[in-house]
Amino acid sequence: MFKKTGRAKMAKGRKASSKSTKAKPNNSHRMSERQKRARAEERKVLRLKAQKKALKDQAKLAAEFAEGERIRVDDLLGNVVFADFISRNVGKKAINVIRMLNSPQTDEKIAADLSVKINEVRRILNVLDSYGVARYDTNKDSKGWLTFKWYLDGEKLTELHQTALTAKPENGYRLPDNCNDFFYCGKCYEESKVILPFDAAYEMRFKCEGCGKALKQLSKEEARALFEEEEVKAQNKAVPSPA
Repeated sequence: MFKKTGRAKMAKGRKASSKSTKAKPNNSHRMSERQKRARAEERKVLRLKAQKKALKDQAKLAAEFAEGERIRVDDLLGNVVFADFISRNVGKKAINVIRMLNSPQTDEKIAADLSVKINEVRRILNVLDSYGVARYDTNKDSKGWLTFKWYLDGEKLTELHQTALTAKPENGYRLPDNCNDFFYCGKCYEESKVILPFDAAYEMRFKCEGCGKALKQLSKEEARALFEEEEVKAQNKAVPSPA
C-alpha cells in the first residue's frame, strides 16, 4: 500500500508540475516580432529624413545656382554696348524680359509682371529664340491646352554678348543662321532700331506694333548692311571730338 501510495503521489506531483509549466507564458517570440516592427518603423523614419534632407540640399544648390546665374546675367546686361545692342535689335523692353527668364515663365506671366502687351512679349521672345538666347518647353494643362514656358540659355547669351562686343562694321554681325528674311518698320526704325526675323514678324502679322503700318522685308544681306550702318553711327558718336 505504501508503494502504491508513493507512486500515486509522484504521479500527482508530475501532473501538477506539468500544469505549472503550461501556465507560464512564452513571450520571447512576440517580443521579437514587436522589435522587428519597431526597427522597420525606425528605418522608414530615417529614410524619410534622408530624402527630405537630400531634397532640401538639392533645392539649396538650385537656388544658389539660379542666384549666381542671375548675377552673371545682370553683369552681361549691365554692359552699355550690349544693352544698346539688345535694345536696338530685339526691343527696348527686351532687357527686362531677359531678366525674367532666369526661371521658366509663361508669356502671360511676363506680360502681366512687366505690364507689357502680350503680343509685344511674344515678339521679343521669338526674336530672342531666333538668336538662340530664349528656349521653351511645352506642357499640357488640366484642360488639354498647350502651355509654353520660356527660359534663358545662358551660354547663348554669353556668346551673343561676345559677338556684340567684338563685331566690327567691316565684318558684319552674324545674323541668325536659320533665317534669311527679315523685316522692319520704315517709319519707326529710326527710333526703335528693331530688325525682326521672319517668325517674329509673322507673329505680329507683318504689321508694326507702334504705328500699325506694314513691315518692309529685308534680305539677310540688306539686314546686315542696315546693322553695319547703325554700328558706324554708334562708333562715330562714341569717338570724342578733339579739344
